[in-house]
Amino acid sequence: MIIDCHHHLGEEPDYVEKLVQECKRLKIDKVCLMGLPDFEGFSTNSQIKEAIKRYPDFLIGFAFADLRTIIPDDINRFKEKKFSGLKFIYPPANYDTEKFDRVYQRAEELEMPALFHLGIVARNELLNPYRISSNYMKPIYLDTLARIFPKLNIIGAHLGNPWYEEATMAARWNPNLYFDLSGSTLKKKTPEFLGNLLWWTPQTRYRDPEGRYAWEKILFGSDVPYNEIEEVMADYKRILNKLKISQEIQDKMFGGTMAKILKL
Repeated sequence: MIIDCHHHLGEEPDYVEKLVQECKRLKIDKVCLMGLPDFEGFSTNSQIKEAIKRYPDFLIGFAFADLRTIIPDDINRFKEKKFSGLKFIYPPANYDTEKFDRVYQRAEELEMPALFHLGIVARNELLNPYRISSNYMKPIYLDTLARIFPKLNIIGAHLGNPWYEEATMAARWNPNLYFDLSGSTLKKKTPEFLGNLLWWTPQTRYRDPEGRYAWEKILFGSDVPYNEIEEVMADYKRILNKLKISQEIQDKMFGGTMAKILKL
């Protein structure tokens, strides 16, 4: 099974149909659609909800949860609307700020995995009314959340770019913390760079407490338009093959691990 754990609907009216057609060609079995704020104008929660109705066996919805306004009961409503997970971005404070704990706790109780944007965020004029701080979205904050909410499966986007060491060390210590490699990292960082960050095995002196290989904590996520997914898949495979990552681990990274997170 191949699962794209990080995708957004495009603005084209027939985007969903094009996405489905392309994923069938690429033998991608399921796609997780991430919600964005309404002001972005695309991939909103309402648009994702409609897409899931049309392709319930293929699309998996992650609702955008606005940490400026969200309350625990909102998480219940997302669950009732058939969203499987949550997407967090543009927080008004560090992700691990205590006032957000009630929201994360409810997500844990409802078994809704959460994907967090991490690192540098795109500059967009639509964001001008917001106080945006990339520093609020550092991977070390997910280390805190993974410890406090051990049954909440957490996915950090972009391997924390540019805070890669924070991300990988947090991944090593926390069984419920995973990362995708979407974004410029795949294009601009070498296999050797990533191999030096994701170095541990079940045999190394310093290792994952559950005895997993480092690359078992990495997920396939595209975060690009449908017509660029094939290129992203090729980038993942190029890096994995260069580092001689076993086919068993590659299969987990491309979908097996995400299938377990989603309880498929």
